[in-house]
Amino acid sequence: MKRDYIKTKFPGIYYTLDQATKVKTYIARIKIVGVVDTEQIVGYSNDNVRTNPSLAHQKRMEILQELKSGTFLTKRLTLRKLFDEYTLHVKTIQKKSTVDTKVYYFNKHFAKLEKKLISDITTNDIQKFINRLIENGYKPQTANHLRNLIKAIFNYAIKKRYINNNPANNVDIPKFNNERKFYLSEEKSKALYKEILSIPDHQYRLMFLFLLRGRRKGEVLSLEWQDVNFEEKYYIIRDSNSKIAETQKYLLDDELLENFHHIKPSNKGLIFKSYRTGEKMSDFPRWTWKEIRKNVGVDMRIHDFRHLLGFTLVNNNISLEIISKTLGHKNVKTTQRYSNMKEEMAKLGSDTFLDLLKK
Repeated sequence: MKRDYIKTKFPGIYYTLDQATKVKTYIARIKIVGVVDTEQIVGYSNDNVRTNPSLAHQKRMEILQELKSGTFLTKRLTLRKLFDEYTLHVKTIQKKSTVDTKVYYFNKHFAKLEKKLISDITTNDIQKFINRLIENGYKPQTANHLRNLIKAIFNYAIKKRYINNNPANNVDIPKFNNERKFYLSEEKSKALYKEILSIPDHQYRLMFLFLLRGRRKGEVLSLEWQDVNFEEKYYIIRDSNSKIAETQKYLLDDELLENFHHIKPSNKGLIFKSYRTGEKMSDFPRWTWKEIRKNVGVDMRIHDFRHLLGFTLVNNNISLEIISKTLGHKNVKTTQRYSNMKEEMAKLGSDTFLDLLKK
C-alpha cells in the first residue's frame, strides 16, 4: 500500500488528498487470489455524486460482485479508468513532471478512445488514431510519443491480468529522425549574447544566462534558493528536476553571481516566479524571447541553446567528454551528435567547392 494513502473505516477503501485543491481521490483495493490484484479509483469528493467513504465502499462491493459472478473487470474497464489506475501506479516510480506530461497528452489526444472498453480496443483502432495525428499535421515524433504512452498503459493492463495482448505492439509509425541540427555563425552568436545581456528585467536576464550555460528550460524554471550555494559558488540541479534523474552540480561563474545580486534573495522557494501568480512559471517569457529572436534575426527554440553550445564547443575542438559534462549528458554517446554535425558541415563545404569546379 502506498504511503500517501489514508485508510478509511471501510475495508479496502483508502483516499489521497490533494493539498492544493483539498479534493479527495477514493481508491478501492481489490484482491482475489488467482483472479485479480488491483487498485481502482472509485470516485472523487468533488464528482457528480460527491463520493464519500460509504459510496466508495458500495462501488467496491459492486466490483467484487461482478468478479464473483464471473463478469470480469475488463467488461467495465474503459481506457480512461485504466489510465487513471495506471497514473496512480506510476506516480510512485516516476518524476512528477513526467507523470504530468502523460496526463496532459492523454487528456489532449485520447478523447475519442477513452470511453471505449479496453477489451474492445484493437490494433486497428490505435493505428487509425496514429494515422489521424499524422494527417492533422502532427510530427511523427509526437505520434511515436503517444503510441509509446498507450503501449505503456496496456502493458500495465497485461501486468494486472486485465488483458492478454497489447494492441499497440504492431502499430506502425512513419520513419523519422528526431535529431535536430542547429548552429549559428560567430556573428549571430555574439549578437544573441549581447541581446540577452541587454534584457532589462533582471529575473528574465538571469534565466537566459542559465540557458547559455547549457541548462534545460525545466531545470531553470525549477531552480530553488536552497539549490544555490553562494559561499562555495555552486548550484545543483536536483535529480527530481534532471532529465537523467541524477543530481548534478555546476559552478557559479562571476557573471551569474553578478546577476544574482539584482534579485531579492530568499532562504527557500523558487528563484524564478511568475509576476502574475507568484507560482512556478510554465515557460520562459514569450514576448522577451520573441524580441530577442527578432533583433538577432534567428529562428530558434529555447532548447536550441543547448545545441548551439554543443556545436560551438565541438567546433572549437573542445573534447566530447567536457561537452558532455557541460550539457549534463549521462552518456558521452549522446554528445556525439555535435561531432557528427561538424563532419557534415565539412562535407557540405567540400561538396559545394567541387560543384563549383564542375560547372
